Amino acid sequence: MGRDHDPREVHVVAVGIDQYAAGREWSLVGPADDALRFARWFVARDVPPGQVTVLSSPCPGPDAVPPGVVLRPADRATVREVLVRELPARQASTLYVIWGGHGYVDTGRRRRLYYADASATDPASLDLDSMLATFASDLVPTFDQQVWIIDACQLHDRPQGLAMPGSETFPVGTPVAGRRQDVLFAAGFGQAAANLGVRRTGLFSREVLRLLDDGEAGRLAQPERLMSTLRERFADMRASGLTAQTPTYLWHRNALGDEGLLLHRSETGTVVPAAPAPSAPSPARLGPLVDALLQVPEFLRPNEREEILTLLRGPVYAAIRRSSAARPDAISVVRTCLRYPGALSELVEAVRFFATDDAAMTRVEDAAARLVPHS
Repeated sequence: MGRDHDPREVHVVAVGIDQYAAGREWSLVGPADDALRFARWFVARDVPPGQVTVLSSPCPGPDAVPPGVVLRPADRATVREVLVRELPARQASTLYVIWGGHGYVDTGRRRRLYYADASATDPASLDLDSMLATFASDLVPTFDQQVWIIDACQLHDRPQGLAMPGSETFPVGTPVAGRRQDVLFAAGFGQAAANLGVRRTGLFSREVLRLLDDGEAGRLAQPERLMSTLRERFADMRASGLTAQTPTYLWHRNALGDEGLLLHRSETGTVVPAAPAPSAPSPARLGPLVDALLQVPEFLRPNEREEILTLLRGPVYAAIRRSSAARPDAISVVRTCLRYPGALSELVEAVRFFATDDAAMTRVEDAAARLVPHS
């Protein structure tokens, strides 16, 4: 929360799921404790306890939170009751939703979060993308400033190989002009979110709380700054071999009503200029990545290729010399990305966001990895 945020205008929902109906093999150690830590942090910053709700499995008992904080289970019925019925009826400007537990990406590229009562016969999960659309619409009359912090995996494989038939969806109204919805994820598509069982915390949640405890509370009002700092921390940890986890930042709707994915930026937030290239990459070097991109069905189709490329930062996207033919267009895309530091990684992440063919996506990642060291 920043200085301009009146804590009386803040509502918080912290979900932490350690235990699932599916059994011990699904158990985690940390998300429930993290939900309590976030609840205590907000109450210590003068958010009224009655406006802080903890949905937990198992229930920690009333003594685990400040008096007045609402404690409820994290099963499907309760989560839906809180998010779909109770929150939209509340009058406040700012909403924080924190969720820790198991998650996955389904075959339709939708992010799913398991409820505590998910089981082998009923692997019930929240369709996060659908819920975000609901909260971006006028079905939720208030909460024009929203921050969602999701500490969960985005793996394509569900625990124990369980399939989820159908798709849970939520009602969506008309998008609200000026509503801001920022969503911070612990991991990118296809990645696991690290959980530190001995310390009873998720790695992502721990780093967020450390920043907040270090006096960075104002960053909650500026999630772009918070995500930038987190990326720096995780980059240091990856360089030290401590984690392979890459936090991602999904911007669903900004004050202008624009939607899209914010990918890697420069650490200062300034535009990264094109790097001077001593010579153009040879066709032999470009070929494997170009071929791999053209094997991704979504990249091959013109309209979807355009959607993918719009996720690149503005200067990179604007510099691409476009062609109506797929192969020349792909060559121009790759050559342009090689001129901008970090742009090739952005391209891979943008393609991954849309790609449904995991084998084709693996070929893109491998080809890009071979090209980068020589660029």
